[in-house]
Amino acid sequence: MRLKQEQFVPFMITVGVITMLVIIYSSFHFNNKRQERFRENLVESDSLTIKYMRLVGEADSLSISDMKGKKSVLVFWASWSEKSELMLGEIEKTQFESDSLQVIAALVKDAEESLPDDKTFPTFFYTDGTELFNDLKVPGYPSYILFDENSEVINAQVGYKKGVGYDSLKVYLND
Repeated sequence: MRLKQEQFVPFMITVGVITMLVIIYSSFHFNNKRQERFRENLVESDSLTIKYMRLVGEADSLSISDMKGKKSVLVFWASWSEKSELMLGEIEKTQFESDSLQVIAALVKDAEESLPDDKTFPTFFYTDGTELFNDLKVPGYPSYILFDENSEVINAQVGYKKGVGYDSLKVYLND
């Protein structure tokens, strides 16, 4: 079958629109699958709370189970990510308002040298979180996992939207 000259442009536009819709659908579907896999990995992970992460600039290590007795949040972030800095700022505000929250800032895909000596958020425990980030197959950063006083997962959040580090955490901390 051969297209007539006047049918070619509408045909190409139709093909382009259909291709664009398939790409958009596939992107959303892929992203949702990655987030599902991350949540499944959280549930299935038997070493999440006991896996040690090296404290940045120190010889000591830290695990989620070391935080028992207080609620804790494990934040995966990168020093060069503006959204990571915004999330950490919101989490710091939440921490100041709740004396029962410990924050582990797990640096991923970043060099320790990129952190200044005087840390922006001095009450946070800064760790190397790349290995745990990869093990859990976290789909992006900034992301956080909130734990209760017994180191059980309460909530997980992937990505940053305004208020996600403050408003969302406050809901769980007020329970």
